[in-house]
Amino acid sequence: MKKALFSFFAIVICQVVFAQDELLNGHTVVLDNKSKILSWYIPQTTAYSTFLHKRWNFIKTSVPLGPGSAYPQYYFYCAFILKEGKLIPDKWMNDVGERVPNWFESARLYYAFTGDIAVMTIAEKLADYSLTHGTSPATFSWPDFPYTTTNAGDTVFQGFTSAKRFRLHEIQVDHAGEMGLTYYRLYLFTGKEKFKTAAIKVANTLASKVRTGTATQSVWPYRVVMSTGEVTAEYGANWIGCYSLLDHLVKANLGKVEAYKTCMEKVKRFLLGYPLKTGYWADGHSDTDINSNTYKSNLSASNFKLYVFDHPEFVSNWKEELPKLLKWTEDYFVDRTVPGEPSRQWGANIVGEQDSFLHKMDYQTARYAAECAQWFSVSGDTTYKEKAFRSFNWVTYCNDSNGLAFESPVSKGVNSWWSDCYGEGPRMFYPAFAAIPEWAPPGEDHILYTDGILKHVFYRPKKIQYQAVSGNGTDYLRLSFKPKKVTLNNKLLRNIPKKLSGRSGQIPGYLLQELGNGDYAVTIRRIKSGTVSIVGTP
Repeated sequence: MKKALFSFFAIVICQVVFAQDELLNGHTVVLDNKSKILSWYIPQTTAYSTFLHKRWNFIKTSVPLGPGSAYPQYYFYCAFILKEGKLIPDKWMNDVGERVPNWFESARLYYAFTGDIAVMTIAEKLADYSLTHGTSPATFSWPDFPYTTTNAGDTVFQGFTSAKRFRLHEIQVDHAGEMGLTYYRLYLFTGKEKFKTAAIKVANTLASKVRTGTATQSVWPYRVVMSTGEVTAEYGANWIGCYSLLDHLVKANLGKVEAYKTCMEKVKRFLLGYPLKTGYWADGHSDTDINSNTYKSNLSASNFKLYVFDHPEFVSNWKEELPKLLKWTEDYFVDRTVPGEPSRQWGANIVGEQDSFLHKMDYQTARYAAECAQWFSVSGDTTYKEKAFRSFNWVTYCNDSNGLAFESPVSKGVNSWWSDCYGEGPRMFYPAFAAIPEWAPPGEDHILYTDGILKHVFYRPKKIQYQAVSGNGTDYLRLSFKPKKVTLNNKLLRNIPKKLSGRSGQIPGYLLQELGNGDYAVTIRRIKSGTVSIVGTP
């Protein structure tokens, strides 16, 4: 195994051919000797981490303020337009309910990967602004609930009305639930009570509005007018974020626990009984007025897949269902496309968004790549490793040399959205690193992925330490040294000589996997929260 893993990128490097005449997003396409796409970043061994560093560096250093505003453009606008070397706000709308959760997830994973606390400050401030300026009054039919959309430039959020698609105070319930989950996870990270209080209020509103889902009416309505409670779209399938919020609160014994348990049962019954069987993973994203129980969106199915990889106990026959869902994405969002756009380029599957918007997108392609990588780690089927590799390589071409994103380089007239490019896409690389640790940079130390919240992360030569907030977690790392001692709360964890029993395994300890050249992949299974320390020989 040591030699095989070490040789992976060596083989890739040997296969690089001279730059081709073809361009993608202004970059000369780099191909191997099979004419399949490689990243344009050199060296290939650090291509994915370079991509991630550049995207966050762009956010930290290169985003202008909004017009007449003291806040960066991404606070009040969904997207940007590059014009004469300047970023101009796209004045279509503001998709706050998508951006806040995605940026938080991207930030907390990058923070764990690097120890860079600055990105967490960015994500917290963004969420705090939304909490303060985008929460419904307690007097509304849907009280203390997050606004998920608003007009471009609005500093107080009240809904996306400028295009006449939605009404005042109309929101997408699924994204509001994801906002609540983000508030709770921010509470775990910061300890600030306001985020816990906000999360519980979101959960309480969800509990008061839950219903038994059917083929035409989901467990909650997809869209509602919060002031009156009027339902404007009955069916949606993107409920895994709401489920996760309720699950977190139940495990922490916070809020109306018994009511939350009832909600969770109804959500699970609906997801397994309807979209998983019918394929109608409906949602329309935050700017489309979809009202259909037969609509398909890759987002809903993808969120479900990603959750099940971390929580396979959610679906008893998950090893049968996940490859079916991967094929569903290929059938509906790789093979189908808008006229003039490719389904594949240089061996890479590229992925569209939803039935009414099949343009090929970087973040949807990254979602698909992460899922293929994780399925490879479960099944051992190298076909999926190849699919993941080529699709991730394609995604790297969606950066310029400074980290400015181009969301859809094969499309015309599609602007780059802050949520997609700087949240939803980048966060997909980390579960792929966990699945295939040789894709993380060699000779470096990184926490690759964990589903839970980590804080107090620091890196020292031959030492990594962090605090895991929740128990029953699995942490994935790549190290440039062999651990001499791994402890949880100063107690030794034992080295498990065989692979842990999946991501939901219950055996505490750590697993070592040699990657070659002195590098190791480490999988730590915890049944308790606390401080984890990994130390090598000085």
